[in-house]
Amino acid sequence: MQGQQQDQDNFIEKRDPAELAMCIILAAIYLGLARYCWGALINAHQMRLLVNMIGFFCTIALLSIVIGMRPYISPCSLQLSGKGIKYRGPYWPQRKTVNWDQVFRVYLSPELIIILYHPLVNNKSMWPLLIQSIYLAEKDKIPKAILKYCPVQPILLTGPNWLTRLFLIVGFAIVAIFVLDKLGVLLVK
Repeated sequence: MQGQQQDQDNFIEKRDPAELAMCIILAAIYLGLARYCWGALINAHQMRLLVNMIGFFCTIALLSIVIGMRPYISPCSLQLSGKGIKYRGPYWPQRKTVNWDQVFRVYLSPELIIILYHPLVNNKSMWPLLIQSIYLAEKDKIPKAILKYCPVQPILLTGPNWLTRLFLIVGFAIVAIFVLDKLGVLLVK
């Protein structure tokens, strides 16, 4: 059994140099804004505002570079085999392994796969494994591969339409603005 190669499907995140270039351009813009504001705020003797603005611009620039480099440092990956699933998410570098005998239910959609599984076999507690297939290359082949290996009949879902996405984005923006306002971060009066 050890010498026998087991059949498996691998899906790895593609690396797009254009995304990295755009993140570097965005970082350069924010660093340019920091440099532009530096002189004016020094001349106006606004040290508190200087520290806040330069810190903000430099943090956003650094964050932009880190987000652009993430696919090169720790790319997402999904391995499906007859034994189970191995998944490494985009912002969680540790790989998660779930065997098929642990799986309780599977939900498939074009952008997200939700697997409910028991952490220990014959245990009543359940945990979700969220697989963001939007990051993976050949994401349209993932449902077919899951159907090939999964012993549980998956529940097929559709992706949200544009109106639902718009409501989610607006709702998230409203919540973020409310939280930032309550924390006193926003300077809107």
